[in-house]
Amino acid sequence: MSTKTAVIIGAGPAGLTAAYELCTRSDIRPIVIEASCYAGGIARTVNYKGNRIDLGGHRFFSKSERVMAWWTDLFPIQGRATHGSETIQLGYQHQRRTLDFPPEGPNPEQHDDVMLVRSRVSRILFDRQFFDYPLNPSHKTFSQLGWMRSLRIAGSYAKALISPVRPERTLEDFLTNRFGRQLYATFFRDYTEKVWGVPCHRIPAEWGAQRIKGVSVANLLRHAVQRFRRPAGDL
Repeated sequence: MSTKTAVIIGAGPAGLTAAYELCTRSDIRPIVIEASCYAGGIARTVNYKGNRIDLGGHRFFSKSERVMAWWTDLFPIQGRATHGSETIQLGYQHQRRTLDFPPEGPNPEQHDDVMLVRSRVSRILFDRQFFDYPLNPSHKTFSQLGWMRSLRIAGSYAKALISPVRPERTLEDFLTNRFGRQLYATFFRDYTEKVWGVPCHRIPAEWGAQRIKGVSVANLLRHAVQRFRRPAGDL
């Protein structure tokens, strides 16, 4: 009987996960094709002159218990003794869940295949200054941008609300409609092209709808107000 073969394009997390599932749950032989000489995609760690660098600040979070269990079966969560806490609150895109540290979990100093839990701060280096990411519409942010640039960003956003690009064909259209052309050109254009290696005007708008769900200036302002009103002690 001939063996079935599946061809998987890309050795990123999705491609490697698909290959692993085929190997463990079927008799299909996966062949993973990767353009570069590295596996891991944008989630990999690069060794540059002895320095280990993650390609972007990545986080692991899912509302699906099946997905969480899948990953923790491969990489058990570090033990309670090594972290110093019994539980921790995980948050992503305004969603939250409680994670329990296993009392007898592995020690990351003795095992490599361990899911580490770390506090994380994401920032953008722009104009020799660090900006909070996601962007925080605060007095500090406006002061860093300068009031003239901030006014141009506000005016550009107002223009996008009144006269949005229609139809939305590219990621450039998608981001401009939600942030205004000035903010798009300031933060999103160069960052996106640097990470993905493709100009925004060559990426379809559907990519933005899938990858940047619910992100806009209006939602950033709403989130800032909710965070201001949130009672003390609520993580």
